[in-house]
Amino acid sequence: MDATNSPSASPSIRRPVVWLFLARLDDPLLPAVLPTVAWMAAEAGALIECYLESARSGELFAPTGSLVLSGGHHQAWNYVHARATVRYIVLGAPELFASSMPLMGETLVQSVDPAAIYTVLLAQPGVGRPAGATLVPVGDVAGGPAGMPLSTYLYPDLCFGRQLGCTTAAQVDAWPELPRRALFAEADGWLTIDGLRPGDDHTAICQRIAERWRSTARGVAFGDPLAIRSQLAWHCRAGRVAFWAPRAGVAAQDVQVSDYTEDASRANAAAGAYAESLGVPFLLGRQTCDGDLMAWSRRGLGMEIIDPCRPPLPVVEALPHPWPAGSQAVPDSPTDAELEAWADARTKLVCVLVHSGEIAHNEAMLLLCELAERTGVALGLGACVGRYSSCPQQWEMIATARKSGGFKGLVEPVLYGNGWGIMAEALCPEQRLAAGLHGAMAEIRRIAGPGAVPRGHYSFLDTDLQSHGPPPVATHRAFAAAGLAFDMSSARPGRCRVLRRDDRFISLNQSCRTIHVGSPYVRIQDPEDLGTAAHSNPGWLLAALDAPVVAFQPAVWSRGTRILELFKRLAGSGVAATPSTIARYAQVLARRKLVPVDAEGLA
Repeated sequence: MDATNSPSASPSIRRPVVWLFLARLDDPLLPAVLPTVAWMAAEAGALIECYLESARSGELFAPTGSLVLSGGHHQAWNYVHARATVRYIVLGAPELFASSMPLMGETLVQSVDPAAIYTVLLAQPGVGRPAGATLVPVGDVAGGPAGMPLSTYLYPDLCFGRQLGCTTAAQVDAWPELPRRALFAEADGWLTIDGLRPGDDHTAICQRIAERWRSTARGVAFGDPLAIRSQLAWHCRAGRVAFWAPRAGVAAQDVQVSDYTEDASRANAAAGAYAESLGVPFLLGRQTCDGDLMAWSRRGLGMEIIDPCRPPLPVVEALPHPWPAGSQAVPDSPTDAELEAWADARTKLVCVLVHSGEIAHNEAMLLLCELAERTGVALGLGACVGRYSSCPQQWEMIATARKSGGFKGLVEPVLYGNGWGIMAEALCPEQRLAAGLHGAMAEIRRIAGPGAVPRGHYSFLDTDLQSHGPPPVATHRAFAAAGLAFDMSSARPGRCRVLRRDDRFISLNQSCRTIHVGSPYVRIQDPEDLGTAAHSNPGWLLAALDAPVVAFQPAVWSRGTRILELFKRLAGSGVAATPSTIARYAQVLARRKLVPVDAEGLA
């Protein structure tokens, strides 16, 4: 969700109109027709959304995204239809929701001919052909930069410029009265808006398009062609421009830890500079590697990671779903006397941190909530603004009593990154980090109420990858300045220790010394990883789990029994406690000198 275009959480009920564009993901007409329909929807006062059919694999970073059933596609479809008046624009003959369409909405037009679609939509109330509209050829360039499907990235010229997209000379002939934006030479593969220029590469082309719309743009999308194409309607509706280029490559002798964390896209700097100039706190899309995240973190930018159909229908965020007044998502903690009694008894508290705060992983996070309920293991779930807006009914279950089927008291949200997207917190400028977190907490408060605002933070990377040494004091100051009471750190894993504390803030480490080259870098993945935890009694067993690696449906089928065994071992390792309880317990243990304290104060 764009920080500059957040939906209202007014409790008043209204039924906005949604134009739902249905097609196949691989339809060659898609990059021309969908952005054209998007500006027509805006003129008609409708919200544009798309559902693009394809085969699905459901794996992490799956090219075509989540599985239909386990990914909740029907649930999202039904939610949108319950909250909005839905009208369909159908390109071709998609079939997944064919039986539902006549029961739930109205088909405005279905065709394989762009001219037929445009003719119907231009006749809708509020829509008309702009005076400067031209027929714009959209397509890919043979002989262009290797692997560059230009058509995916040309949508701003069509949507923001209110032009009519087409892909063949025959489509131009359907409307001979309209001027042509460019000539076709289909034998050479030239079906682009402005063609290639000498020295063009992926970055230059994306940057040139973005610069044309600097006065219009409200955000930045970054991703490979399938990631961008699958969410074209969302990018048009949110006013995003798009960037992408392959990884630049790092010479083997220059790699310090791993090329995955030190390499970056060749378009990284251009995308980051553009987003920074807009004043937004994050980019939305899919990185080429974690080195992209590191570079953007230095600019104060997070990344909200998505996949195709993760989320299935992002327009859900524009259909306000405020939580009931008095919702309490952060559980009540034990009394001070109970914490002192635990310390006297040398009790170990147990909690699993769940990476990540990205909405691409919603389905995995929610599945782990159900496993926690079954085993009694407490969770600290990475949270960001997008999780509150993209799956409101499901996410609200963290504030629903367990006796009613929810997870209240067992699952606690903890902010992740800058609260808008994932980032390496230690690399982010202090003021930018504090401002991002403060803004995210304000947005969560507006959606879910003050009782649902996270009290603490889970750090993706608040240290350096070579030493995993103590976090910078500036990072801790930013957490405290945003109003957060604690941080679960990725630094100095092992024997329970407090990394920094004062009367209003505390940072504590994770217990298992398992370091990975991919994110999250400190995590457990198998029952045997628990054997790397130092025995600290009293103390805590706090460990991170990579949600999509273990809980996307293909992973569940392949190794679900291993994860169940892991949770069962955790359940027998100590007293289940949520992150806020462990943070308060750590303060008690630190005052009584029962755990080491690395640093005092935030000076």
